[in-house]
Amino acid sequence: MSKKQFNVITDNQNDDAKRLFESTGINTDKHSASTGVVSITPTTMTVHFPENSSTVRSFDFAPYYGQGFDAITTICQATIEKLIQQSIDTQQAVIAITSIVSYCHSGLKTFFGFLTLWRSGAKRDLQPVNITPELIEEFIHHLKASEIGYTSQKAYYTHAKAVLTESHTQGYLPHADIKHLFPKNPFPNSNRQTKGQRPLTQAESKQLVSALKMEMSRILAGNAPLNNFDLTVCVLGIGMVTGMNPIPVLSLPTDCIQPHPLKQNLRLLVAFKRRGNATQVVSLRQSQDISLLRSVKLNAANTIEMIIERNAVLRQQYQDPMQLLVYQSKANATKGAITALTKNNLMRNINTLIEKHQLTDDDGKPMRLNMMRLRKTFVNRIWELSGQDPLIAARYGKHSPETSQRDYMVAPPEAETNMRFIGEARIEELRVSYGPKENTPISGCKDSKYGHRAPKDGSVCTETLDCFRCKSFVVTEEDLYRLFSFYWAAVRERDSFGIKNWNKYLRHIIRIIDEDIAPQFDGEKVTAAREKAKTTPHPFWRDLTMVRMAR
Repeated sequence: MSKKQFNVITDNQNDDAKRLFESTGINTDKHSASTGVVSITPTTMTVHFPENSSTVRSFDFAPYYGQGFDAITTICQATIEKLIQQSIDTQQAVIAITSIVSYCHSGLKTFFGFLTLWRSGAKRDLQPVNITPELIEEFIHHLKASEIGYTSQKAYYTHAKAVLTESHTQGYLPHADIKHLFPKNPFPNSNRQTKGQRPLTQAESKQLVSALKMEMSRILAGNAPLNNFDLTVCVLGIGMVTGMNPIPVLSLPTDCIQPHPLKQNLRLLVAFKRRGNATQVVSLRQSQDISLLRSVKLNAANTIEMIIERNAVLRQQYQDPMQLLVYQSKANATKGAITALTKNNLMRNINTLIEKHQLTDDDGKPMRLNMMRLRKTFVNRIWELSGQDPLIAARYGKHSPETSQRDYMVAPPEAETNMRFIGEARIEELRVSYGPKENTPISGCKDSKYGHRAPKDGSVCTETLDCFRCKSFVVTEEDLYRLFSFYWAAVRERDSFGIKNWNKYLRHIIRIIDEDIAPQFDGEKVTAAREKAKTTPHPFWRDLTMVRMAR
C-alpha cells in the first residue's frame, strides 16, 4: 500500500507527538520546520485481529483517510492497535478480541460516517481538539435520527465511546475532559426496548434433549476427530447443564476441568468470564461410566474430556494448543486448515440441527435457539426448583439479583403454573392505613408506573396477566367484583381461547383466585361478588379481548 502523509499535531506538541506515535509503530517525520507540523505516515492502514470466536480478522482504516479528519482516524487506529496488543499480552484478560472487533465494525465505522457528514457541513478539516461535548451530542443526535434500531444505537455509541475513552487513557486526547465529554445515559431504557426470547418450555426442552442424545450417541460410536457440527452438539450440551454464556464456552481451554476438592463424583468447570474480569466456576457431575452419556444424560465433564481426547492431534497443529474447541475445516476456502469454533459456526450448526431433527416451538414453528436462550432456561429452571428464590437463581446464574430480575426472570409457562400469589389481599377496613391504590381492570395496584413489574419509564403497565406475580398487586373487597368478572370471562371462553393457550396463560390464575385470594375475605362477600360477576359481569370483562391483545 502506498504511503500517505497526514497532518495531525502542531507547534509545541511535536516532540510529544513523535514519541507517542513512534511507540505505536506509526512513523513520523517533520516535513516543515517552519510550520512546525508533524506528518504521520502509517506503515499500514489495516489492523489485523488474532483468531477469535468471531469470523472477522481485520479492519481497514483506509476508506476513512483523506476524508478531512485524518488526525482522528490516526489516533483511533493507534488506539485499536494498542488494545489488540494488550489483549494478546494478557491472553484477553484485559479485553477480548471480539470486543475490539465490535469497537471497529460498529463503533468506529458509525462514528467515522458521522464525521464525514459533520466535516462536509463544517467545510473544514477536523482535528482531535474538535472532539468536544458538542460534537458528541451531535453524534448522539445523528444516531437517533438514523434508521438503526434503538438498542443498536446504544451499542454503536458505547463502542465508539470506548475507543475515544481509551484514546484519552493512552494520551492521544490529552485535551479532553473525559468526565464531561460524554453525557450520562443518552439512551435511557435501551434494555427495555426489545424483549429477549423466552426460556424453552418443557416440551421444547424435551425435543432438544432428545435430538442432542441422538447426535451424542452417533458421536460416541466413532473415534475420529470431531468436526464443527459435532463440537456444536457438545457446546449445546454444556450450555444446557451449566447455563454459561457463549463466549466463555467457546473460549474454554483444555485444562478447564479440575478435580472437586470435596466430592469425588463432581468436577469443576473453570471458565474465565471477561466481563467483570472474573473467573466462573461450575460444579459438574462426572459419570464413572461414559456409556451413561450415550443413553441417559448429557454430562458436561465427560463431554469435555472426550473433546480433549478425540481432537488432541488437531490441537497440536493449532496456534494455541490449549484451545479446546478446534477442528479441521472442510469449507472450500479454508479446507484442511485447523481452526477454532466461532459464534457464526455455532449459529449455522444450530440451524442445521433444528432442520435435521425438525425441532419446533409450541406453535409448530421452527424452534429459535441460541446459547442465551439455553442460559435463560437454566436460570429459570433454578428459580423454579428453588421455590422461586431470586437469590439462589442469581447465584447459579453468576450475576446480581437485579440483573437476574431484569434480564432473566421470564418464567416459562410451566413455572407460572406453579407460581404463588405474591401480591396483597386487604380487607376493606384496613385499606386506608396502607395508603391509596390505583384501580386496574382486574383489581388494584400500588404503583402502575414504577411498581414491582411496571415499565419504570413513566408509562402505565399493561401486562394484565403479570398482576398475579407482582408484589404491587392489591386486592380489596371492593375489587372482588372486577376480579371475579375476569375469572368468569376466563372460564366462559376456555374453548374459544384455545385449550392449549388457556392452559398456558389462564389455568394457574383461576387456581390462584380460588385458593390464594378468595379464602382471605369474608365468605359471604366472596359468594356475592362471584355470583354478581357471573350474571352481570363488569363491562371490561364481557370477553377476553383485552387479554388476547396483551398476549
